[in-house]
Amino acid sequence: MIYSFPYDDFADLNIPDFCNAKVYTMPEQSCVRSDEEMVLDALASPIGCGKLSDEVKPGMRVTIAVDDSSRSTRTDLMLPLVLAELHKAGVSRESITILIALGTHRPMSNEEMESKYTSEVVANYRMVNPVWQDRSSYREVGVSSQGCPIRVHHEISDADYVIGIGQTIAHMIAGFGGGGKIVVPGCADCETVGEVHWLSNEVAEGMLYAHRENAVRGAIDEFSLKAGLKFILNDVPGGDGHHLAGAFAGHPVLAHKAACEVALRICEVKIDKLADIVIADAYPADIDFWQALKGMNVAYSAAKPGGTVILVTPCPEGTSSQHHELTTVGYIRTEQIRRMVEQDKIDKCIAGNLFLGAQLLDKGPGILVTKGITEDETRAMGFAWAPDPAAALEMALERHGKSASINVLYKASKMICTIK
Repeated sequence: MIYSFPYDDFADLNIPDFCNAKVYTMPEQSCVRSDEEMVLDALASPIGCGKLSDEVKPGMRVTIAVDDSSRSTRTDLMLPLVLAELHKAGVSRESITILIALGTHRPMSNEEMESKYTSEVVANYRMVNPVWQDRSSYREVGVSSQGCPIRVHHEISDADYVIGIGQTIAHMIAGFGGGGKIVVPGCADCETVGEVHWLSNEVAEGMLYAHRENAVRGAIDEFSLKAGLKFILNDVPGGDGHHLAGAFAGHPVLAHKAACEVALRICEVKIDKLADIVIADAYPADIDFWQALKGMNVAYSAAKPGGTVILVTPCPEGTSSQHHELTTVGYIRTEQIRRMVEQDKIDKCIAGNLFLGAQLLDKGPGILVTKGITEDETRAMGFAWAPDPAAALEMALERHGKSASINVLYKASKMICTIK
């Protein structure tokens, strides 16, 4: 079998005929309506609240939180349509701020912003590209039910009306992306981000990814509503990666729950059985390993206990431009990470990522094939290294034998794998 990855810079993989290999892709959806029609319909019939044109008033200061280039959200489509709704209600261009919900990601370049939000929007609206390390930009807006201060960017706290535009797909920490996640952790300070991420260590293994009802999502809902989020517009991507499967607008919790139901159905990939070896890519969550871990998370869900996962991903920005602990600490044992948090030796946001990665490695070894991360960095994180997919497969077959079963996951990062 000749298998092609969704990247031009990785050679096709020849999977020997003696291997028991099966390739899985996300199911394609038939498109009855265009993407624009779906978004317009969602805005015309929001869930749990009135239309934007009825909710906002002239003179209101409106902040729109949008995700960054690490997400495949169709912001280029949705943001101009939201802006049109605001103008229809009499909100002036000068009263609107577009805040990039970076969380602890790096700021975006102007070229990235023009691609993500359209050059017309970038040229004509006030864009805020925050630096998350600048603590003076954040304000406390309340205290959570667990006693945690909630601090968000002042463009959120200063606004009269806050809108979030994002994407609802399965997420390894929040259960699903989208909803209030655009504000918390997207527009929150490092400590608030950390509190939310570290809640993941309190959730039973297997109850985070593609499960909306968990402690992390509960905190996100609470924190974002207290921060002032009033309205969301989320897309659900289709399996082909080119069209939307749905769009949902309205109340940050109610509309998001409806989006999650569709995402759960659209992203489900039924596999025949767990395999000895899983080969996967992280497309499109592959700008760095902080994002690419999502693909590895899905891959382990298709592997037997003790199975080997091979992740092929470009990671042009390396492990993480913001979180060097991925290599200075690495995906060490979960009990060590907990101890470091208790001793204040590591930020809780980083600890959440390391904790989940460590849980994956507890299930079996991982082999990383990437152009953007060195062999030393790969091993420092805790993974085996291979120069190309063929070498990685050879390593895995040496471990499991020629009769090993293989699951191949194409564009794995958005999949929800279940057994038939």
